[in-house]
This record gives sequence, C-alpha cells and structure tokens, in this order.
Amino acid sequence: MIPARYGASRFPGKLMQDLGGKPVIVRTYEAAKDTGLFDEVYVVTDSEIIFKEIELHGGKAIMSKKEHDSGSDRIAEAAENMDVDIVVNVQGDEPFTSKDGLEHVLSVFNGADADKIDLASLMTEIHDWKEISDPNCVKVIVDKDNFAQYFSRSPIPYPRDKNAAVQYYKHKGIYAFRKEALMDFYRLPMRSLEAAEKIECIRYLEYGKNIKMAVTATQGIEIDTPEDLKRANKVLKEQKKDTVNNKYRNFPMVPKVVFGEGSFDQLSSILAPQRKDKAPFIFLVDDVFVGDEKIVDRINLRFNDKMIFVSADEEPKTSQVDEIVKEIKSEFTYKPSGIIGIGGGTILDLAKAVAIMLTNKGSASDYQGWDLVPNKAIYHVGIPTISGTGAEVSRTTVLTGPVKKLGINSDYTPFDQVILDPDLTIGVPRNQWFYTGMDCFIHCVESLNGTFLNAFSQSYGEKAYDLCKEIFVDGNLSCEEARAKLMMASWHGGMSIAYSQVGVAHAMSYGLSYVLGTKHGIGNCIVFNHLEEFYPKDVALFKQMVKAHNIDIPKGLCKDLSEEEMDTMIDIALSLVPLWENALGDNWESIATREKLRSLYLKM
Repeated sequence: MIPARYGASRFPGKLMQDLGGKPVIVRTYEAAKDTGLFDEVYVVTDSEIIFKEIELHGGKAIMSKKEHDSGSDRIAEAAENMDVDIVVNVQGDEPFTSKDGLEHVLSVFNGADADKIDLASLMTEIHDWKEISDPNCVKVIVDKDNFAQYFSRSPIPYPRDKNAAVQYYKHKGIYAFRKEALMDFYRLPMRSLEAAEKIECIRYLEYGKNIKMAVTATQGIEIDTPEDLKRANKVLKEQKKDTVNNKYRNFPMVPKVVFGEGSFDQLSSILAPQRKDKAPFIFLVDDVFVGDEKIVDRINLRFNDKMIFVSADEEPKTSQVDEIVKEIKSEFTYKPSGIIGIGGGTILDLAKAVAIMLTNKGSASDYQGWDLVPNKAIYHVGIPTISGTGAEVSRTTVLTGPVKKLGINSDYTPFDQVILDPDLTIGVPRNQWFYTGMDCFIHCVESLNGTFLNAFSQSYGEKAYDLCKEIFVDGNLSCEEARAKLMMASWHGGMSIAYSQVGVAHAMSYGLSYVLGTKHGIGNCIVFNHLEEFYPKDVALFKQMVKAHNIDIPKGLCKDLSEEEMDTMIDIALSLVPLWENALGDNWESIATREKLRSLYLKM
C-alpha cells in the first residue's frame, strides 16, 4: 500500500509533479507493481486528483475516509477489513523503489528470529556528514541483531570522539507490517517522542514493538523538494539512456574466424579440441540441404553427434528453441560439447539461442531483451550459407515470442567460432540473394545515419556500404568475387550495427514479422521502400538496385489487416526503443507516432 497525501508541507502537490512524463505517484505505483512481489498494490489517498490519476493509468486506488496523522494510519484504515498477512508501506514520494530493496525487507520474515518481528524496515549506509546532520534525513541505530533501538533527525550516535569509527544508517521509508502490528499502531495514541521527532515508527518503539532493520545498498531518491524532483528527472533520463546506451560498447567480438573458399572443410579440426568425453556436437542445419552432398556429406559426425534439420521457412520462435533444447536434453545424458549452426540468419539465430538455453533455466522468451542472460552459453559455431544477415557476427539472436519479437542480446550470444566459406552460398535463389544483400545494405544505412554512430561502427559501416554498391550497383564482379565480397559486406555490416544500432526499417519489419510472419530480409525491403522521409538518398539508391536486378517488392501486405492486427503491429514496432532512439534521437516519440506508423504500414 502506498499512502499518498496531496498536501505535503515541504512540497505541496509533489506527488502529482511530472517525472519523465508521468506523475511521481504513478511512477511509484508502477515501480512497486513491476517488482512482481505482491498479490495486490494500492494507492491510498485523500485526494480525488491522485485517485483518478492512478485509475487513469490502470492502477488501483482507495480513498481515505479520514484525515490521518501518518501514512501508517492511512493504510491501516484501508487494510482493516482485508484478509492479509503482511502489509508493505511504500512511500508515495519514492519513485525509484526497487525490487531488491523490497525483497530485503520481506526476507526478514523468513529468518530465525521471525517470530519476534512486529514489523521490518530498511536502512542504508551514509557517510557524508552533511547528510548525517540533515534533519530531513532520518537516522536509525540498531542492536547487534539489527533490531531498531531509536530513530532520530539528529545525528545518532553523536560523535563526541571524532576519531571513533561509527557507521551511520539512514532510515528508508519502506515498512513491512504484520497486520496485527499495523492495527495496534492505528489504535494507539501518539506519545511524546514521536510528537517531538515527527517520525511515526517511534510509536512502535514507545509501545514495545520490535522493528527488524534490513540493510540495503539501494539509494533511490525521495522527492521532498523541487530540487529533488529536478535530480530525479535527470536520473530517470540517464537511466533511460543507459538501457539503450551505445556510446561505449564493451561487447565481446567473435574470437575466432576463418575465411576463404573451401574453409568449411576445416570444421572437423576446429571442433576436435572442443570435444568433451561422451558429449555430442549438435548440428542444426537448414533443411534445404537434406541430401545435399555439398554440405551434409562433408560433416563428419563422430560418436553420438547428432544432425537436426530445421526449416527456415518461418522466422525463428522462442517455442522452436524450447522444443530443440527439450529434444536434446531428453536424448543425451551429457550436455553437448557444442552447437553448430549451418544456414542463413534463421538457423544461426536458433543455434545461438539453443546454446544459451542449454545452460539457462526457463524458456527462451524469458531472455528476450538486453543483458538478461545470467550463464555463459555452451560452445557454439556459426557457418553462414547466405550472406547479408549479419547474424554470424551479431550479439543478438532475434526470436518471435508469445508476446513480442525481440532479440536475446547478451555477452554470451556471439559465436565462439565462425567459418566464412563463400562457396557455401553457391545456388542461393536470386531473389533471396538480393533480399539478404539488401538487409546488409539497410544495416549500413541505419548505422551510418543513426545518432549512436561512432568512428568504430562508421569504419565498418562505410566499408560494407561500399561493398554493397560494388556488388549490386556497379555489377562488374564475377560470381566468385561477388560471393566473397557479399560475405565480407555481411560481416562488416554486422560489426557496424553491433557497435551502434539499426533503425526505422528494422523496427517496422519486426511488426510485419510478428503479425504476418514476413521473413526478415524481405520485410526490411518492403519497409525500406517507403522510408524516403527518413533515408532519402539511400532509398533512391535502393530503388535503383531493385530496378537493375528486376526484383518485385511485394505489395498489399497490410491492406486487409484488422484494427487489432494493425494495433499489434504498431505496438511491436514502437516497443523497440533503442532502434527508434538511434534513428531519431531522444525526441523520437514525437516523430514516430502511432498515426505515422499506421500511414506507413498502409502504404505496404
């Protein structure tokens, strides 16, 4: 429960002040809700304004029937007739409330001394004397078992001996009450110490209640003054940037790469040092190669190695990853020595995801996002048979999940080894060769025109862009030269976006893929064909290449979409914040509106 009084003495109306586009109280409610720790989350308020604002954002609010002296009184009134065991009081002015801190305060009820505890609260170490002496900062002292002895606005203990080693603790305004303790508080009158300090938890001490304190390193920001609000807005903006920050990319690269015609035949000698006793290698191979001597007969299966043919007709799915992992685990006692992916972007993405999920619990859908993978993947090798996707170098494995299409983007995603053999791309159908080549071209365009661009990604992007022009515009290369150069363009394009980001075409093609199942390369081409507003020079060059190679870009995909399908497509596209921020900057939401995306999709 979040007590929310509209009138605050130091900063009236602070809970309705704007914090990153939402009122402070809404931010606090969402932070508590997003922890997933609670059966219910309520805002308890004396204000119709706050009540309506919470309900407007889909939250639950309770109107207080009376004026109250404290937040504890306010939530006690609301909880009085509820069947609950533990009531947690999160202060309405703490929008940075974290799951970590709340887990700390709840964990004390599982300790050996749980029976003694009437309520629990949080404290954090403080070292700055200015903060220690600030009366707005409530200090707490505890006994050897971390039970609170006293709370004060004064520095406690007072350091008469300046050389004494004293650790000061700041009280964080989060409480977890046993319901009976909360109701006792509600019914007991305020006494002199609480009245003097204006610290409500002193009432518990004055009536002999036990308060167990848990230590947390989480600082957060309490919104007590207009200056706090300014600082919170700054922190929120910086946090948002951190989640998509591409200025400093400390990412691993593929450690080993072999390139050249015939290099595929090095596979056995490359794998030999990685083989573990009784642990198989699992080969995930595009089913287009079933019966193809060029690939299959050159893979030397040993001992209990297994080859799994996988269809690349559809974009890779989290459910597909889970099924392959389940099949491997049910068949083999020992964890595989490695996963080898042989095929285009779909197969390479599946190989990366399967390698990750063999060492991480749950479903692949649990790890869709940035830096969510806790455990290193098993050894995995990528062998592309189509150039252009950049999957061979990418830190991402893009999967369609039950609710979104998004990459597993982690330090453990990149391949441990890549084999780049241009001969493996012989026989790729003309349209597919063009679509994947344009995927590489679009990678370069979006990287080179993005706000995340740096000299590192620029050098790779410019080289890949020039190679694409040499292959698809100049047309002076032999087939052998074109295959080799497109393979290197794919590598360079992948490196460019790995250290910057993609943009509008990729965001919108994710929407097409999720709703219509459109393959990635062709989806990018369909979208890019209508992006003159964002990339005028490059879209003109793209159309020139389409005409020169006599390629028909599919039309009419979105003409019969239902409103629900269109809304889902737009939702998926807009959820890819890093892509939009790279393409359009911090104010991308004012440009990439739902109406803008709808009009673009209707052109497709």
